Amino acid sequence: MATDLSLLAEVFVISSLFLLTTGYFLSGRDHIYLGKRFPSNIGHNLNIVGWLCLGFFWWLQVEHYIVIKDPINALFCAAAVPFFGYLAYHEYQSILWNAKYEPLRWLAAMTVIAGGIYFFVERVPLLSGWLIHLVAEQSIWILNVLDLETTLGALDYGEGSRWYRPASEHQEVRVSVEGESWQHLDAPTINIVLACTALQSMIIFVGGVICTKAPYDRRFYAFLATVPPIYILNLIRNAGVIWLTYEHVWGDDTFFWAHAVVGKVGSLIALIFLAIAVFHFLPEMQDSILGVIDLPLREAPEGAKNLPFAKGMPMMVVYITILGLILFPFGASASSIREQGFDPGMPLEEMYLASLILIGLSILLLFFYRDPYREIQDGIVSPADGLVQKVDKHSGMIYISIFMGPQNVHVNRSPIDGTVLSQKHMDGGYRPAFSKDSDQNERLVTKLETDLGVFKVTQIAGFLVRRIVSYVEPESRVSKGERIGLIHFGSRVDLRFEAAGIDIKVSEGDRVLAGQTLAIFTPLSSLSVAEKIIEGPKRLLSKIRATAEGD
Repeated sequence: MATDLSLLAEVFVISSLFLLTTGYFLSGRDHIYLGKRFPSNIGHNLNIVGWLCLGFFWWLQVEHYIVIKDPINALFCAAAVPFFGYLAYHEYQSILWNAKYEPLRWLAAMTVIAGGIYFFVERVPLLSGWLIHLVAEQSIWILNVLDLETTLGALDYGEGSRWYRPASEHQEVRVSVEGESWQHLDAPTINIVLACTALQSMIIFVGGVICTKAPYDRRFYAFLATVPPIYILNLIRNAGVIWLTYEHVWGDDTFFWAHAVVGKVGSLIALIFLAIAVFHFLPEMQDSILGVIDLPLREAPEGAKNLPFAKGMPMMVVYITILGLILFPFGASASSIREQGFDPGMPLEEMYLASLILIGLSILLLFFYRDPYREIQDGIVSPADGLVQKVDKHSGMIYISIFMGPQNVHVNRSPIDGTVLSQKHMDGGYRPAFSKDSDQNERLVTKLETDLGVFKVTQIAGFLVRRIVSYVEPESRVSKGERIGLIHFGSRVDLRFEAAGIDIKVSEGDRVLAGQTLAIFTPLSSLSVAEKIIEGPKRLLSKIRATAEGD
């Protein structure tokens, strides 16, 4: 996959750097160019596409890391689309809430600086070859000091131009390391490549330091506290991996354990201590990193638009989506890897099938838990999307039932302005929500005190998932059209309210959307004098009866 799609990978990475650069500058504030105003939301939209392009670029690198037996980096690359997709999601939040998030802007700027440096070095073989050879020479110098005579082979630029070349594992610049006098006969030959130069780690700190808003002297000290130590520690790491592998310490799997486990774990520990050092000089950088980590805790400003998914959506939906996206690039690379005659040592075809099932399931679940915008109309409005199953009027009360099928939005809304008098949860059976007997299922009864009397809103669960989530509490004030709860899967919402002065606008069999008018109220001022005399005591009796009812 990496070879066949190397051109696509180039398009993704170049586009991501360009989009994130432009998006960073435009998202800071509104700009005026050539007499036209460019709002900051344009920058956030560009960042959304930029983050996704970066995720897809790393997805295409999974095959390369599988082939070179580096499962840790393969896993990181496979998780790129969920991770960068999450950042794109927060850019979308910034648009909805009309509020920028500085730690996210810092991360975009740092990604451009670090990614731009790495992209330039990796794509220019003459430059990457010089760095690789320099690091290789200094790494074996450590071994030579320890009386382990080690030499370097010729620098291999691979095929293609030495001025610019798309990334591909078949054209990777490398230099071989030879330890003929002490190397175990069964030990494989080690090659120093760009990944062995610690360029990735150094540029992350360089990008973070450059993009942090702090005095130049403190940024310079932070640079000195991180980049030179990273370089030196990487030389020691390279020497250690070479020694362990050529000594054949753990047999045929020595290189894997030395490089993918010991080397990477040691590097991670070192980076943690170096991060602590840089935070000493740049607490602003620590604040930015913590701000990125705290993205899940980001709160919407007052009056901001809601997100497109229901509050109370199970986290399992997110986990299924992430797992499916992580497994997909592993499975999608299966055919290409098999064609190369390489045994990956993992069931890639099964992973591909599992990823498709999980992604399909996640699409269905995300569709079910969607929470789109609904226009709130006049009068008494529908509490749910769905089919009007029942419209009845007797004993001075109106009864309306709305069935929500699997294709409907299952977030429920208040039919009218009011105050929550009480809520009562009742266990029940497993009957389908469209059944006439489903009113005996698990249900949540919410009573609202309104200007038109007491409204009873009954949320009824279906037979699949008997769970109802309420967004309101007793004594809280709700506005007409405000979200009051969520019913998982098949469900029904019943309304009961006083019939006096009500003109019903729907009939059985109609399909409605939440917020759509169900009925309007005709004020008593338009009734006859006789009707006024009758309706006053009648309304009072209805209110007393509703308050006294146990259901």
